[in-house]
Amino acid sequence: MRTLLVLLVLVTAGCGGNHDEPTATPTTADRQAQAVKYSQCMRENGVPSFPDPVDGRIQLRARKGSDLDPESASFKKAQETCKQYQPAGAEQQGPGGAQQEQALEWVRCMRENGVPKMPDPQADGRMLLGPDNGVDPESPAFKEAQRKCRDQAPDGMG
Repeated sequence: MRTLLVLLVLVTAGCGGNHDEPTATPTTADRQAQAVKYSQCMRENGVPSFPDPVDGRIQLRARKGSDLDPESASFKKAQETCKQYQPAGAEQQGPGGAQQEQALEWVRCMRENGVPKMPDPQADGRMLLGPDNGVDPESPAFKEAQRKCRDQAPDGMG
């Protein structure tokens, strides 16, 4: 079975909500703890291979027909069940203007530094990487570009 895609989900602060109400900005540790809870919840609700976050991101090696297929009914059901723990970057609303611009700058940098097929972020903020678009996040070229572009990377992607 071949890898369908790599799905990077940023573990970042959310920007939604009622702007009239004061809110505390979650710390990096708070966001990491929430992402860990999300991963545990996904595993407990039908996605046993769902990984824990590493260095502030959740990286899925999705395979069509596996429990890590984001299009499968069981994956979608687990997402709905675990929505309360879902990291801000995994929300379906997409990133805000500044966050989106930062992600696009990072993508430009990655392209200029050896990953010419680096795709733009999806409307919901996810990055889909894999054989279908010719980007291997485990390749030396990707890792080197990621190192060079660390300063432009949105939280969790550098």
